[in-house]
Amino acid sequence: MKKVKFGVVGVNTRGRDVMGEVIGRDGFELNAICDINSETLEGAVKFFEERGVTGLDTYTEYEDMLKNADIDAVFISTYAICHVPFAIMALEAGKHVLSEIPAVNSVEEAKQLKEAVLSHPEVKYMVAENCCYWGHIQAWKEFAEQGKFGEIAYAESEYLHSRDYRTFKAEEFPPELWRSFNNPIKYLTHNLGPLLYIMEDECVSVSAMMPDVIYNPYIKYPRNAAALFKTKKGAVIRILISFGTFCKLDHNYRIMGTRGTIETDNIKSLKDAHSYARFSDVEGSMHKKIDIPVTISSFGEDGVHGGADRKMVLDFIDIVLHDKKVVLDVDFAINISLPGIIAAQSAENGGQLLEIPRI
Repeated sequence: MKKVKFGVVGVNTRGRDVMGEVIGRDGFELNAICDINSETLEGAVKFFEERGVTGLDTYTEYEDMLKNADIDAVFISTYAICHVPFAIMALEAGKHVLSEIPAVNSVEEAKQLKEAVLSHPEVKYMVAENCCYWGHIQAWKEFAEQGKFGEIAYAESEYLHSRDYRTFKAEEFPPELWRSFNNPIKYLTHNLGPLLYIMEDECVSVSAMMPDVIYNPYIKYPRNAAALFKTKKGAVIRILISFGTFCKLDHNYRIMGTRGTIETDNIKSLKDAHSYARFSDVEGSMHKKIDIPVTISSFGEDGVHGGADRKMVLDFIDIVLHDKKVVLDVDFAINISLPGIIAAQSAENGGQLLEIPRI
């Protein structure tokens, strides 16, 4: 059986865990890992050995892995500032790329990435927006394709992810930590991504704002932001990112169309939440919502992020092995990443309405 031989750069938790999800699966082979931190690298070797993967090539220099390792593809799981340069290096080395989010950090990077992908049609580029593989998002996508929503007028999503402020410790929040200095609205791909995936749309303008409230005394930058986007098809999307309020992890979604509406249950925990809908072709649902019993882990095995990481990598492997069209391609990557960058500029300018460049 053919396999895709992977190298992963960045193995501090995320890269390590995602690759760990597909060990032993058909079509997957892990041959090399890379990290600038030698202790992290040693820990990852042990992690994979405990799961039956031995003889890994290890590198502290990414260029060396691209040049010397026996790999077909690279999973890029580093700090965001490395995503584009590392993706371009891999493409130029003839390697397929699965890149973590956000895919780009500026308009210029978006242009560079798209040019590199178009210049290397012999290899695949896919953005690792794992939330598109959640069970309820896949179900909503099918509903949209069936015309259940009609014309979508409005959509919204919220990313709530904080901790009890009474447990904060200064050493947990060094200045170089990305959460310490990054505008939170930049990290919206887990929310905007699934909506645009379902709607088959893109954002053209945005106005965003940040409250002045400081929740974490060790991070002076506001940790909350909300953005209103207008889309190419004429819909409005609201995104809330809240890392600085007294809330636990949650992702809430809602879509409202001319023939139907749907929303996630925001009472139950994320992993247990069903969807609730009103569809014009279902008698009585205008007055009583329909329980759609799908959760994030529906249509697949449970695992990290409800099994989404595993499904994502296996989809990427299938695309590479069978030369299939990439759905979460470079255009999608830019369309879910660039709006957050422009939204941050809007928020830092008091909510100024800004156009989102088309790359």
